[in-house]
Amino acid sequence: MSATIPATLEGSTAFVRDRFLVGDNFALTSITAGTAVKVGAGSSQSVLATAAVTDVLYGVALINANAGQTVTVVTRGLARATASAPLSAGSLVGPSSVAGQVASVPSTTSGTFYNTLPRAICIVGTATSGSTVLIDMF
Repeated sequence: MSATIPATLEGSTAFVRDRFLVGDNFALTSITAGTAVKVGAGSSQSVLATAAVTDVLYGVALINANAGQTVTVVTRGLARATASAPLSAGSLVGPSSVAGQVASVPSTTSGTFYNTLPRAICIVGTATSGSTVLIDMF
């Protein structure tokens, strides 16, 4: 009897749980695990903490890194992030005005910024700001 190896490629099943990790980013400033990050100006390989709701959320840092060190970023899939305000399960998530944190964003906007669109959904929420939440980035 031969064993059947299940397909693991993205899109091969109806329930895709792939996680995209980008490991060749360089931190422009010190970053801690769980920090929401954006791409640095002038370089597609440098990242720093988001600092405004107008920032484009690139992903969430998985590890601590000092300026100039390599940092791994989750760009899609489950990640732990810090909420700047209370979030509940099902909240659409994007960048916050608090550096490196995430907040609830509306599902539609009249602005032209890509970042104003949802970038993730909160899976496990929090009752207080500054708490860790589990988000599913898409």
